Amino acid sequence: MPPFRQQKQRYSAISDEVKRQICEWEKANKNKRHVDIANHFNEVYPNLTIDRSTISKILLQSDKWTAIINTEDSSKTFRHKAVKFLILDQAMNLWVENVTAGGVILTDLLIKEKAKIFAQAFNIQENELVFSNGWLYKFKQRNNIRRYHIHGESESAPLASLPEEQTKLQQLLS
Repeated sequence: MPPFRQQKQRYSAISDEVKRQICEWEKANKNKRHVDIANHFNEVYPNLTIDRSTISKILLQSDKWTAIINTEDSSKTFRHKAVKFLILDQAMNLWVENVTAGGVILTDLLIKEKAKIFAQAFNIQENELVFSNGWLYKFKQRNNIRRYHIHGESESAPLASLPEEQTKLQQLLS
């Protein structure tokens, strides 16, 4: 008779938000063992399988997880990938800060073009880095760049004089 096969251990993808909650719960309940913390969060999140060793690893990086701001993205983020060209990312971030402080409207095309210029300045080969829409999305996410709606003169029109101007316009059209 063949020996029984043990089932493979399933790994759970634990979001940044849950890791932050684990660190905060551990600080509030200092007398709890890691096994107790794991049991608590397995009850709170029944779809996750959190082991004692996982709790230990999360708590080793407690400062990292407690620094995470609770956002919509933190509940979806599971892995953190290091930036391939850190100097390019830092230069682009500094440029974005300076440009937005000057009141320039940032477009996706402008960000990509400036990134290409910086890449050439840092001797980054074209085949090493592609400035795709995916790259742009992740860059904007890392640096908290959002699209803002810019309004022209129509937003600055005085609403009090609107009825008077409408009657003038109707007279002109008739």
